[in-house]
Amino acid sequence: MPSQYQPHQRFTEADREKIAGRLRDAFADGRLDQPEFNARLDQLYAAQKYGELEPLVRDLPPVRTYQTPAMVQNATPAPAPGQFPERQKNKQPQTNALRNLAGGFTGVVLLNVVIWFVIGVGNGGNWPAFWPVWLLIPWAFIALSNLGKKR
Repeated sequence: MPSQYQPHQRFTEADREKIAGRLRDAFADGRLDQPEFNARLDQLYAAQKYGELEPLVRDLPPVRTYQTPAMVQNATPAPAPGQFPERQKNKQPQTNALRNLAGGFTGVVLLNVVIWFVIGVGNGGNWPAFWPVWLLIPWAFIALSNLGKKR
């Protein structure tokens, strides 16, 4: 029923169907027994004005048209526009720092050191200049710059 109705105004078929739906729901919930449900339906289909509808549903609970899902009820609300939520810090200590340094570029440097070593052994101990140093210098800068960073 509209919120601004007058008891003497006629209602529409849509209003009649809404009230019939409320009566069906009350009957399904066990709030009305069969004889009372039938009597109220008969009164509903005989009624013509809003004032005749209210006594049919006065003792029934109001209609719930929407129920918030449980997972949304427990969720924290979104921040206001222009505000950003606090980012949670990683609480694990940085124990993987050396493992992270042993990644891709370290493998390239080690491969070059092994090649230099094999060349030196192959020449009978006549070691060439230590040319992998040119790869170790940038590797050292990368490794030292990453050690102090917090992630």
